[in-house]
Order: sequence, then C-alpha cells, then structure tokens
Amino acid sequence: MNVIKLGGSIITEKESYKKVNLSLIRKLCGVLSEDKGRKILIHGAGSFGHIVALRSGLEKPGSINRKENAISRVMSDVLSLDSVIVDELNEKGVRAVSVPPHIVYHGNKPDFRMVNLLLKKKFVPVLYGDIVLAGERYRIVSGDEIALDLAKAFRPDSVVFATDVDGLFDSDPKTNADARLIPTIKSTEISVVNTRKDATGSMAGKMERIKKMVRYTGKVVVLNGTMPDRLRSQLRGKETISTVIA
Repeated sequence: MNVIKLGGSIITEKESYKKVNLSLIRKLCGVLSEDKGRKILIHGAGSFGHIVALRSGLEKPGSINRKENAISRVMSDVLSLDSVIVDELNEKGVRAVSVPPHIVYHGNKPDFRMVNLLLKKKFVPVLYGDIVLAGERYRIVSGDEIALDLAKAFRPDSVVFATDVDGLFDSDPKTNADARLIPTIKSTEISVVNTRKDATGSMAGKMERIKKMVRYTGKVVVLNGTMPDRLRSQLRGKETISTVIA
C-alpha cells in the first residue's frame, strides 16, 4: 500500500485564488487510475487554502472567536478543490472517496477508522490540507502532517510526494541554477536551512516530517509531479528522476 501526496503547487495556480491546474490534474488522475494497488491519496490546498489563510492570519493556531468567517471560507474552498480531484478520479474509474480532515482530526489525534474501512472495501480515500477545530480553537493540518500520521497508522510500502521540483537538491533549485539533485539520501543526512514559508509552515518543518516518516515506511520518494510519467514509473517500480529517502 502506498500513500501519495499531490502538492498544492502543482494542482493549483498557487498565486491565483481558487484556480486549478485542470490539465495536469487530469493527467495525474489518469496515472493513478492505472495503478491497481491499495493507496491513500492526499493533496495540498494550494491557492484554495493558503491565500485566504495568510490574508486572515490563520497560519498560526488560535481562538476561533472572530475568525469564524475566514475559517469557514477556507474549509469550504479546500473542500471544493477536493471535489475536483475526487470527481476526476471517479471519471477515470478510481473509486475515490473524500475524507475531510476536519472530521478525522479531533484536536491533535486523528481517527482513521473510516480510512481503514474504505481501504478494506477497496475504495481510495482522499484527504487534503484543511482547518480542524477542537474546543474553542482552530489549527491548520497540512498534507505533510496527514502523510506522517497515515504512515504511523498504516505502515505503507512508500510515501510519494509529487511536487514542483525533481526531488531534493543540495541548494534551492528555484534560486540556484547550479543546484544538484540528490538521487538517494538517508534521513539522518538531511539538513534544511531554507525558510520559505506558506500557510502550513517552513520548508524545514516539512522536511522534519519527511525524516520522521522513514521510521514508518519502506521509503519516501520526492519527484516532479508536473511530469506525470515520473509518477507512473515510480508506481510501476521503475527507476525515474527523483530523490529516494530511506
């Protein structure tokens, strides 16, 4: 069984509010429809979550009071993005079912009983970055956090991150043309100083979660999801351009 995360930066135009990259979504869903193995899908929120969350000051956990409108807006927006993904998967013959994280997460502790039931009945659960509520407080749960929690709960064969870069590099490939791809690396060797942030935190925080995932899965793979053939090759067990973390 595999956990696969589609990054918000590839399935949406991240700087344009609620704009999907429908062409790429359809291609990725086509690739996923070819894979008949058990899997759990996660996707990021992209421009359906980050823009309003940052504008409304929701990136840090806090009191729900006086932020109800912004919270409900973000929760509605990310659910609408999820509907696009789930609809496309079902169009391709994948029995995908949305599992909203605001129902799964009660405070910090997830309840994956529905995910487990769906897997047993040969459905494909689809989760996503969301806002979750506990008592009088809210917080954002990112796709990366969900991936880590799923790895702990289900011990998948792999966790695959489809991102907007080819894998992990020795420096930021978006700012350094000479950055070199790292094909394989041990989790203990990962060191991140990049502090680029979005509504779900820093790159360093994301990598810390990936380092923890290795304890619960055979491997973590980071690849370029804008080139769907690479995801296809990975799911078929073939070599492709990526970073494998073990």
